[in-house]
Amino acid sequence: MDSAKLTQSVSVQAIPSSGAAARRTDGAPQQETRSAGLRWTTCGGFDSAVRAVEPGAWADPGGAGWQLVKRNAVREVWRATILGRDFYLKYYCSGGIRSRIKRWFGQDACRSEWAASVYAAANGIAAARPAGFTSGIRRDGRSWSLLVTHAVTPATPLDAFWRGLCSDGNVRRRRTDVEALVETLAELLARAHQSGFEHLDMHAANILVQTVAPRRYRAVFIDLHGARIDAPIGPGAVVRNLAQLNQWFSRHSSTGDRLRFLRAYLRRRHEFEHVFRHARPLETDFRELVASLRRAAQRHAERLWSQRDRRIGRRGRYFDRVTGHGGWQGMVCLTAKHGDRPAGGASVTLERGWWPLVLRDPAALLGTGASGVKDSHSAEVLRTELAHPDRPLQVIIKRPRGRTLWRRLRNALGAPRVARAFALGHALLHRDIATARPLAALQRRIGPWMTDSLLITEVVPGAVDLGRAIERAVLRLDARERWRYKARLAHLLAAELRRFHDRGFVHRDCKAQNLLVCEEPLRLVWIDMDGVRRAVRVTREDERRALARLCVSLDESPGLTRGDVARFLKAYCARFGADVNRWRQMWRAVAPLVRRKAAQRERRTAWKLANYGRR
Repeated sequence: MDSAKLTQSVSVQAIPSSGAAARRTDGAPQQETRSAGLRWTTCGGFDSAVRAVEPGAWADPGGAGWQLVKRNAVREVWRATILGRDFYLKYYCSGGIRSRIKRWFGQDACRSEWAASVYAAANGIAAARPAGFTSGIRRDGRSWSLLVTHAVTPATPLDAFWRGLCSDGNVRRRRTDVEALVETLAELLARAHQSGFEHLDMHAANILVQTVAPRRYRAVFIDLHGARIDAPIGPGAVVRNLAQLNQWFSRHSSTGDRLRFLRAYLRRRHEFEHVFRHARPLETDFRELVASLRRAAQRHAERLWSQRDRRIGRRGRYFDRVTGHGGWQGMVCLTAKHGDRPAGGASVTLERGWWPLVLRDPAALLGTGASGVKDSHSAEVLRTELAHPDRPLQVIIKRPRGRTLWRRLRNALGAPRVARAFALGHALLHRDIATARPLAALQRRIGPWMTDSLLITEVVPGAVDLGRAIERAVLRLDARERWRYKARLAHLLAAELRRFHDRGFVHRDCKAQNLLVCEEPLRLVWIDMDGVRRAVRVTREDERRALARLCVSLDESPGLTRGDVARFLKAYCARFGADVNRWRQMWRAVAPLVRRKAAQRERRTAWKLANYGRR
């Protein structure tokens, strides 16, 4: 792009980032307006809209007929149509000691987002255009600030837009569309960084995409309350910002698409180096940027996972605590952070008031209507149905048992197994490891003694365990289709197990019965968290034991050949920079463990037959 044209189209005047905010936004002067006791700062003619709104509407958006978009403890977003134009109204709760302290240090979120919007407009950065802001609105006995921005319509969040492009069955058209979108994103981020603008909450849902023409897109920043403006963006901040965006795209895009984006980003940065006064050369080459981004992405992911883990079991938006009759108490799941999980409960919001009704007497769930799934010395497993206003919710209930006196004492006085399984299940989900979602972990206590416990988990609809899926393929598919199915399953299983270990988890009972296979699309879901533990570092011995256990559990599956096992090991051992013959070394290391495990299984089966009369 011609730098002379860029210089003509972009204003590079410094914009103050705090109380002495810029007095112009995108060429439109700001105005001070008073209406119904509120002092407004407006631009772009929004003062007429302020005067047109009924005085009490700002304090009661629902009563004014405006639509609630989202809400949390300190912010609300509403959509309103005023004088025929669409706006988004973002309310910030400015009451409380924490908010007062932040305002004292000049960290008012509403004013910060206004200043960021002003700065973006003045520097040609595509972002939601500011319309006006005010403070001192009284709602529900609290004080609120209000920021109004012009609605970006029609537009789609980047994550949903990307999924739509990638679902196109026409490979050539999909590749062309993805390349065009990658260029648009690279231009947006390069312009922002070189102009001294850093979006501190850079994830795919905070970027909207508009289609302006066939294969021509416009990307727009939203939610700018955490933006840092009017300062050079150094190499560390650039890598940190790109790592935030990479968090979502690492799961939903190919390595080639991400590398293409980085190359386009570097090219666009170079084009803007002499346009903005805060522009700086990155002083790193492509390989160094990729390596730095990989490390930063891992650190960002670990921080994000730890943040999500800390809220497990706490009262809040996602979890709550319940009590029932007879000493029952525990924790429950209310809603999913992401609604695209493989199991069914992710699509149902379990209301806070619904759980106490269902769990008034948890022991009654084991009675009429529950069908047995498993009855062993270690646990009783039942399947039942919970009545829900949206639709009946199919669940699995696990009731741990203690076979020996020592285990019964440990269950009564130690850390509850169900609470541990509940926390581990959600920790796996936070790390994008598909798991049947734990819905509730309940304990019945008499003083310090735990006398009973239940773990309620959602049913994965239409799923069968890995061994049964292979048996079905052998019975239903011809030779060619069966080979293709097993090849897909081997690569999928290798990827899931490798992700499981890379995320720092070890499964001592890694067997085919604890992996469910879902069809259309083909995917795997982990169940039974009793054998899962976290490890500071997953060792090679941990990997070999898991592989040996998995091989032993599948050794009687019909149609499974040594070639299938070799294909699986090749896929599991295939890593960037790994020895191409590593799978052969793994085969030789796992083989004796498989023989030892098989002998242990035979002895264990004989013991069960002698003591319980069943396997």
